[in-house]
Formats: sequence, C-alpha cells, structure tokens
Amino acid sequence: MINGDCLVASGMIVYSGPFTSQYRELLEEMWRNKIKEVGIKFTEGITMKQLLGNDVTTRIWNVNGLPGDNLSVENGIIMFGSRRWPLMIDP
Repeated sequence: MINGDCLVASGMIVYSGPFTSQYRELLEEMWRNKIKEVGIKFTEGITMKQLLGNDVTTRIWNVNGLPGDNLSVENGIIMFGSRRWPLMIDP
C-alpha cells in the first residue's frame, strides 16, 4: 500500500502547487483512480495531507498565523517537503 500512497503524495508535492484546492482534490481523485486501474495497491481515499501532514506541525503553523484550510496546510506541506523552491500561487 505504501507504493500507491507515496505515488499520490509525491505527485501532489511535485505538480499541484499552482492549483486551487478544488483542482487539487480532483487531481488526487484522478490519480487514485488511475493507480487502482493499473493495479497498484494504495490506502483508499489517501491524500497528501494524510500521509505527509503532521498534526503538531500544522497546529504550530496555525498558531503562527497560517489559516487552517486545506489549501494553506497543503501549501505548507509542499514548501517543507520540497528540496527546491516550488512554484506556488497562494492568494
């Protein structure tokens, strides 16, 4: 299951930075469907936030002013999970 879960999470880190929250959800859903189609095992309904998010870190970000919505938290995960400077568009 870890292969499919990591595939979704890494795809989100690499590709989803400039997109809206709704489009990110659609991307994750499309990737999960494709992974299922090709026979790679994954955790049903897995998201980047579930796999790479940390509740304590997210709470620290929120206390320091980061909004608690999915888009902002995902942006934080992308920023701290990237080795280079990711392309981000955050209103």
